[in-house]
Amino acid sequence: MRRVMINMHDLVGRTSYFVIRFHGPEGAANDELTSRLVDSATTRTLSWPKGTEIEVVPQPLTGADGPHRLVIGTVPTTAKQVACHWKDGTTTLADRAPDNTPVRGTNAVIRSVRGYPTANWFACAAPGSAAYESAEVTK
Repeated sequence: MRRVMINMHDLVGRTSYFVIRFHGPEGAANDELTSRLVDSATTRTLSWPKGTEIEVVPQPLTGADGPHRLVIGTVPTTAKQVACHWKDGTTTLADRAPDNTPVRGTNAVIRSVRGYPTANWFACAAPGSAAYESAEVTK
């Protein structure tokens, strides 16, 4: 085990976030799910996207290699819909979920995240084996 020394002054006034993806068979218990770190950062200022600005992190849906079939990212808190376009010509629409609603199985959604007030997060999963091409705020 490697010990990491952290200077507390490096953490004060900063925000850290971690996006973790859990996947497994439908109806599986938490201990039966596989988890993977999708994105993380520590920053002094959170991004504050405006208008139709979008930040995307495309990646393989499972494993470390393969076509980028999962897209996560941030959009303005005013965004109501994100269109994820795939290289096979299809599009997946992520609509804004109301605050404080249960997480449900879906291929695309925009959600607010408690403690992350400057932007909302979205996720799109590709249909079939399609790979990521682009994403845009459409509403």
